[in-house]
Amino acid sequence: MSGKALLFRFESQTDEDTMDTFLEDLSAEVSWEKATLAWFGLRYMRGEFGVVTYFNDDAGRDAHLAGAAAAKFFAAEHKLMTAPPRTFKLDILAAKAPKDLSTVTKGLVLRFKAKTGQEAEVVQFLKECQGWAEKDPGTLAWYAHQYDENNFGVFGVFADNAHRFLYLTGQIPREAAKRAFTIFGGVPEMHLVDVMTGSMRMAQAAVTA
Repeated sequence: MSGKALLFRFESQTDEDTMDTFLEDLSAEVSWEKATLAWFGLRYMRGEFGVVTYFNDDAGRDAHLAGAAAAKFFAAEHKLMTAPPRTFKLDILAAKAPKDLSTVTKGLVLRFKAKTGQEAEVVQFLKECQGWAEKDPGTLAWYAHQYDENNFGVFGVFADNAHRFLYLTGQIPREAAKRAFTIFGGVPEMHLVDVMTGSMRMAQAAVTA
């Protein structure tokens, strides 16, 4: 399984209604991009937001960065953000692509390190997690990321808090706990986020093998 992703995190200097409208407008712009498989506008906490976008390859990610949606996003930096957005270019290790985003309201963002020398084992574990995510009807989309050689992450979306809680008490966290002292390098950084808006391409909403 392969693919690319792009994550921006930023703090807002405007009110939440203005930022919500801005993200909705970006979502509509992204919906025209043929190489963009899925796009999510996120609220981490009061004043902090994010955008995560998925592609099949580097060419798709480059096309997005050269497109109208990205231009609109960066043009808003001085007007809507307190500082330039933090940018992460991610590799996708495994994915359950969304089939419908109409009911999505909640998300989960995890970031964690591999124990030194256990990077390959973490990659393998995350690939195995895809099968469990696919079987979970409450997990509407799920992605495993690699930030760099040692840092990894997971992003999942859900219809509501109840389904997010079921994921957090489900098979993937249980399997991860079994490996906590063997392949992971510490407690994961976890964010319970609101999914403010999303966009996907029905014909391409899958990461290619």
